[in-house]
Amino acid sequence: MKKTLSIIAALTIAAAIAGCKNSSSSDPFATGEFLTDNAKYDCEEKVMLTLTEHYDDQDSTDILVSLNIDWPKETGKNIVSVNAVRDWIKEHLSFLNEYKNVYEGNMNDADAITKFYGDSYKERFEATDDFPAPALSFEIEIKKEFENDKCVTFTYMLDQYLGGAHGGRTHYGATFRKSDGKIMTNFITNNDSSDEGLNNIIKKGLMKYWEIDNEETLYDYTWENSVTKYYAAQPEHSPCFVKDGLLFSYQEYEIAAYAAGAPEFVVPYAEIEKYLTPSAADLLK
Repeated sequence: MKKTLSIIAALTIAAAIAGCKNSSSSDPFATGEFLTDNAKYDCEEKVMLTLTEHYDDQDSTDILVSLNIDWPKETGKNIVSVNAVRDWIKEHLSFLNEYKNVYEGNMNDADAITKFYGDSYKERFEATDDFPAPALSFEIEIKKEFENDKCVTFTYMLDQYLGGAHGGRTHYGATFRKSDGKIMTNFITNNDSSDEGLNNIIKKGLMKYWEIDNEETLYDYTWENSVTKYYAAQPEHSPCFVKDGLLFSYQEYEIAAYAAGAPEFVVPYAEIEKYLTPSAADLLK
């Protein structure tokens, strides 16, 4: 009987040791799946003007406010990165909020958060004395774009028209490290000018976006010195990981005139891998 108990005890200890080894060898940078709740806000209405002076006999303004938000759920394994992404989203939702209203309610209620900011923009538009335009629109989309075991990418898109000759569009993303919520900003380690260099990869991406077949035309498309034979300006906003590679997003007027649009392109991982910093490359292992 004692011998049987000793064997059982030995097996139990061995299993415990094996379990400890498996636990200690697991990747400390990997966390659970990054879950989100999608919430939407849509408002279209006509607002009668109260201006003392009308413009071109205008007596009303059509307003459109639309928000489409992937709001991170609270989970035990990645609460640090969840909070980091939530803060990033709130900053982007309140950035153009003239009243600087900041949501302070239940942080797990995606619908309430989206409605709070949607109502704030709607109220601002309804004060049409400051907006003598036939139509006003404000559309925001924030969505989870990419995820693996070590990181998650959210993208931000703002499409707005506040009067004037034309509207404006902003689009870029941010890749968050799950282990600590850090926003990755240092992706590229090499920017040589060889035929295989990053400068040429960027130029090829821009040429593909504009459907250009030679570099001389590319130089004509872009601002002076932003793209040259030996240099290609990287976007102001850091690139980010998406499903098929590294996304480069330029904003309107950043390297070209408004009429040229806001160029963006994805460099496949197979092409960009050797230019990644060690910390960025580690997130793809």
